[in-house]
Amino acid sequence: MAGLPSPISLADIARIGPYFELTSDRTPEGTGWLAARTLIDDAACLSRLIDDVAARLRTKQRWIAASVFYQGWAARLTSIYSASAALCGAVPELSSSIVSFRPRQAGPVALNIEPLRSVSPAVGWRLLREDHLGPLETAIRDQVRIGEYVLRGNLASALAGALTMVSAQCDQPLGSLLRRDWAQPSDLSVSGRWLRTADGIRYARATCCGFDQLADGGRCGDCSLNWPGGRTSRRGPDP
Repeated sequence: MAGLPSPISLADIARIGPYFELTSDRTPEGTGWLAARTLIDDAACLSRLIDDVAARLRTKQRWIAASVFYQGWAARLTSIYSASAALCGAVPELSSSIVSFRPRQAGPVALNIEPLRSVSPAVGWRLLREDHLGPLETAIRDQVRIGEYVLRGNLASALAGALTMVSAQCDQPLGSLLRRDWAQPSDLSVSGRWLRTADGIRYARATCCGFDQLADGGRCGDCSLNWPGGRTSRRGPDP
């Protein structure tokens, strides 16, 4: 039927890398799968996952653990979103009610979605923000003292990293990707901007995730502390 979003090829998306993997099985193999909505509704479950990250990072600063956890989660979802939009012209609905996850000992968390529903990038981003990442931000801030602006910056950084990877692995110029509306959501415009540098187009976020405060940490490539003045302009990105 005319007007319906294009089908999504999970196999094509997964070839980009582990952060882009997504299965769609009615009953995922193995045990230990949880609904993503659990992170929002079950404070104890979310707390345990944040504490697990803190243990791996060897830090007692839970806000940094929460920040790193959220950025990793956002990286998985924005990777799937951006690759689907770039390769298929449509994205899977990633509402928390239909996404399930299973932590791994190493590597990114495993994700499964059922049912797999194809929607436009605009609709997909709205559902991802309103029914998944937005409520997760609130759940995190209910138990950890961390600024909303930091978490929003983590999301923007995750999307920027995903777009950079899609460009590199799919032979699509980054500048061309950034000219697409779905690649620069308006709700992230204050979180950083894309800059032209001697090394090419790079993203500069307006906040620091806190990773550099860890004993074994360091500055991320897009950290606000890397740029003159310590922070980037809060104007919208202009590649």
